[in-house]
Amino acid sequence: MDLRTQGTLERLLRQSQGRRPLAIVMGGSVNGLSFVRSLGRRGIPTLLLDSEYLVGTYSRLGTTIILPSPSKDPSQWMEVLEFLGSRLAVPGVIFSTSDAHGVFVSHHASVLGRYFRFLVPSAETTAQIVDKKTQYTIAKSVGIPIPQTYFPKDLDEVREISTGFIYPCIVKPYKAHEGRGKIGNKKVVVVEAAESLVSVFESIGGAEPAFMVQEIIPGADNTLYGYLAFWDSNHQELAWLTKRKLRQYPPHYGDGSLQETIECPEVAQLGRRLLQAFNYQGFVGIEFKFDARDGTYRLMEINPRTVSGNQLCISAGVDFPGIGYQYLTGCNLGIDPARPFERGVRYVNEEWDFKAYLALRRSGELSLRSWRHSIRGVKANALWASDDPMPLLVTVYRALRAFLRGILAITGRDSKRGW
Repeated sequence: MDLRTQGTLERLLRQSQGRRPLAIVMGGSVNGLSFVRSLGRRGIPTLLLDSEYLVGTYSRLGTTIILPSPSKDPSQWMEVLEFLGSRLAVPGVIFSTSDAHGVFVSHHASVLGRYFRFLVPSAETTAQIVDKKTQYTIAKSVGIPIPQTYFPKDLDEVREISTGFIYPCIVKPYKAHEGRGKIGNKKVVVVEAAESLVSVFESIGGAEPAFMVQEIIPGADNTLYGYLAFWDSNHQELAWLTKRKLRQYPPHYGDGSLQETIECPEVAQLGRRLLQAFNYQGFVGIEFKFDARDGTYRLMEINPRTVSGNQLCISAGVDFPGIGYQYLTGCNLGIDPARPFERGVRYVNEEWDFKAYLALRRSGELSLRSWRHSIRGVKANALWASDDPMPLLVTVYRALRAFLRGILAITGRDSKRGW
């Protein structure tokens, strides 16, 4: 551990004396940002750990330390956590907000459990969920509808299934946090024809992680529904809500940029049945897509953690960070986890939704007037907060810088051509 990191930790320990137990948030995405804000506003000392300067690392409501990726160098993460944990007067709590961080915590649970309180699925359950092939197999065994999906083991099998598949379809990795780098850091690749399917697998190569081929369920982005919940150590539901996506970025195959809470008992029932099959505990986000062909909700994915739109839950009265902290520490924050969520609350991720608008405008699917109308009445913002403005300001600065670099690059090319 370098001296700068050690100094930051010692300063945090001094500032935490006499206050509520320390909270450690792993991951600086908008998901992690929602945790830092929720906990920091309650006066809870909060440390955010990540491997790059994502939006949450600029929050003034927590202390940030940047470390190498936990999947590449877990020893540095353990050194920091053991140094900190061994000096705490009372156990702290850990919240992991990405798949990679969740895997790290579950793999090191026996050591981390000496100093911290956390609630994540077991290492076995995490592995079953993170691996989409295993996840879908278990889901299908308990009667959860899934899209038509193939898991080819080699190129010969890809060629075999390519002639009978309905196009367009999608290709995506079994393990998203490991496989996205092979497909340009995208969630999926859309394939239009049999020859393209074979070409995609040839470009990926035969090494792990493996990739699957899946049908595209017909329907717009607003046919995607979610069950978000916190299940306790007795594998019982403690808090929950259901929501619907209205728009995504990238459009059709991305993360929710505009969403709303909605009453959807069918999705809640399917989610509960699925989690019971996994003997689940901890935070979870399950996505389903409504299939108008037969009236079913088909499983898209399970995220063994809170999701990018976690601020929607907080703004709708289900403060997952506060509920988790209260449960793990025994501190009374005055939160009733059984309180029903507020229906009809709208959430926007300002950056993603603006990008979604630009993409949909180019394709003729969304006008400026329609976009402006759709974001009226938004109650939950991913980035903007009057008491914590830097995450949005940094995002705007980065966008402007990227835009200017693009202009300069074009200008430079044109000047070389003599235009």
